[in-house]
Amino acid sequence: MSAQDIHTDHHHAPDPIRRIPAPVRDSFTPEQVSAVSSAVGSSGRHPVDLRLTLPLPGRPVFFSVVAGRERRSEGRLAVERRQHPLHTFGNIVFMLSSLTGLYAIALVAVLMMGSVLEF
Repeated sequence: MSAQDIHTDHHHAPDPIRRIPAPVRDSFTPEQVSAVSSAVGSSGRHPVDLRLTLPLPGRPVFFSVVAGRERRSEGRLAVERRQHPLHTFGNIVFMLSSLTGLYAIALVAVLMMGSVLEF
């Protein structure tokens, strides 16, 4: 893949290359493209990769759950913990509402199994 191929067909370029500004990307030789792609590497697919958009009135909401083996270094983890703290208002509201929903589903299941509710 040449530098010109990457510029003209940037939608099929490796993700790290696609994020480089066009003037810089155009100056890459095929060897540089290969070296950058090898150095960054492809992250591969995660065993769990759920992404969905809920079309809520007024504004859609995007949810993403990605899980797999941890590959990030300790330094990167520390930086990401500072940039994206776990204890935010939105995260707490989301966790509480998720737990409430799970408990409600579990309660209905227990009541159905105990023949308290009949359908």
